[in-house]
Amino acid sequence: MNYFNRIRSLQNEAEGKFRNFEGINYPRRYHQASGTATAAASPQEELDPNDRTWTVVVTNNSSANAATAMVFGAIKDLTDVANTAAGVTVTVGESSHLQLKTELLGQPVRILGLKMTCVSATQFSNILTIYDMKSTGANESRIWQPLNYRSAQNNLTTQIDAPSFQLLLKPSTYFTLTINKSEVVTFIFTIVQKANFGNVLRNAPVVSQSSVPAPTGLVQVDMPRGV
Repeated sequence: MNYFNRIRSLQNEAEGKFRNFEGINYPRRYHQASGTATAAASPQEELDPNDRTWTVVVTNNSSANAATAMVFGAIKDLTDVANTAAGVTVTVGESSHLQLKTELLGQPVRILGLKMTCVSATQFSNILTIYDMKSTGANESRIWQPLNYRSAQNNLTTQIDAPSFQLLLKPSTYFTLTINKSEVVTFIFTIVQKANFGNVLRNAPVVSQSSVPAPTGLVQVDMPRGV
């Protein structure tokens, strides 16, 4: 085979394997680059900025005793039996705790940013213990201390902003906390990534993400974060 025939053969082979444009209609808000410093960025879909917060309210209905509350944990306690036994209610402002946990069974998310408010500042002394329970029996845990985020920047003594709080939330993930008597604790979680496996059926990216963090309301914090 001479030189020119060899070039033609290589060209035909390359054209036969070329698949970047086949009339595929990509979804709205489609971005080829994910914006991360990776060698080969995977396709991403932009997360709707008005559809990425959960307002979780944990209430201890007892006026006499502290109680242990559990938040999330779809495969641990889907119907909140453990919380009901302790006299605790967990509500979600945008939907319900049951709907949230059921959705997590097929849509794991990544949380980045947490706002926490309570009735009494003494509640911040109670740690959050985060668990990831596997079906094999393994159970990883770590501790998150709200008091680490108290600062003079927060004018309200009953509120903290933790913009660096991060949690990969799966069906096996949950956290527990001791909630003082007659206490109401409100968590506002910000979602920055969400997996939607149903997108596979419409040939769309599985992961939706947002590059804009949620504002804290503190100018000192928000300006460096580019909000």
